Amino acid sequence: MLAVILNCFTGVMASTLPAMFPTHIRYSALAAAFNISVLIAGLTPTLAAWLVESSQDLMMPAYYLMVIAVIGLVTGISMKETANRPLKGATPAASDIQEAKEILGEHYDNIEQKIDDIDQEIAELQVKRSRLVQQHPRIDE
Repeated sequence: MLAVILNCFTGVMASTLPAMFPTHIRYSALAAAFNISVLIAGLTPTLAAWLVESSQDLMMPAYYLMVIAVIGLVTGISMKETANRPLKGATPAASDIQEAKEILGEHYDNIEQKIDDIDQEIAELQVKRSRLVQQHPRIDE
């Protein structure tokens, strides 16, 4: 069962990780992320032994793994969906005029979505600003 879960994770890792970084830093960022994770994972046995020794609770390694699993779950849920979108920093390539028009249309849709997101953030900031102005006795809008 563990092998099935591990293979499910490993199968999507090759497509998910490159989409997280822009093209010009992708290789370096993946290498840094991998080495940091190896450093943290390498300290896990030592940390687990220390937790058991300091707490006298043999279940501490299980609690530690539960905390790490929650961190991984939150990270996985908070990752942005990149399916059917060009990779950051990648130059789009089209085989014919029709495909180029489709790519350009998707690009325009993406720009429109970004503009809508920015407009929403501006509206939220204006509401926050007006609340702060109302709290200050000497500032008028």
